[in-house]
Amino acid sequence: MKTNFLNLSGVKVLSKENQRTIKGSAIADYSLCGCSCSGAVTGPEYCKVIFACTQEYSCQEES
Repeated sequence: MKTNFLNLSGVKVLSKENQRTIKGSAIADYSLCGCSCSGAVTGPEYCKVIFACTQEYSCQEES
C-alpha cells in the first residue's frame, strides 16, 4: 500500500526529523453544534463528543 501512495504526484516520505517538526491541530467549528427541542445533540459528528444537551423535551406544540 505504501508504494501506491508514492506513485501520487507531490507525495514524499517524511524523515523522522521532519515528522517531529510538524505542528498542527484539527479545528472544529463549535457554532455548528446545538440541541434539538427533544434534547438531542445536533450538528456534525464531533458535536456528540464535545457537546451535551439537557435531556428535556422543550418543543412548543402548535394547535
